Amino acid sequence: MTKILVTGGLGFIGSNLVPELSSRGHEVWVCDLKHSEGPNYIRCDVSKYRQLERIFEEHNFDYVYHLAAEYGRWNGEDYYENLWMANVIGTKNMIRLQEKKRFRMIFFSSAEVYGDYNGKMSEDSIITSRPIPRNNKPSKEGKDQTQQVAEEKYHGSFVNFAQRLT
Repeated sequence: MTKILVTGGLGFIGSNLVPELSSRGHEVWVCDLKHSEGPNYIRCDVSKYRQLERIFEEHNFDYVYHLAAEYGRWNGEDYYENLWMANVIGTKNMIRLQEKKRFRMIFFSSAEVYGDYNGKMSEDSIITSRPIPRNNKPSKEGKDQTQQVAEEKYHGSFVNFAQRLT
């Protein structure tokens, strides 16, 4: 049985992903800032390294779906420090733990990385006509720099996840 941790597992994507992974027979654990009495739940702030480290001292995960993030343009502009701590520092902490524990990590992002877009947005039109900008605006900088750090460190690229779980 594969053991999986989903950070931000109580959010929109996580609340759909966790039941799907469980239905496929995986042992799924959730960490999130929100309180929950659900099974396999651990309250944790990904921007706090020691909180994450404690989870990994008690568990050996095969995979981590890293979803924990602040999102939304206005949220990012009005509460930039929260965005920076969750998105950049939180992902840096996950990468540090990945180096130590050697689990496979699936990193999620959102359309926020593309900046303002006039017209009908789709996967094909965005990917072919407009690459992900670097440090486009302060509201998106956290996600852009997170991706840049991970891409440089692991020489990888990020795939947009837009398929809806049904």
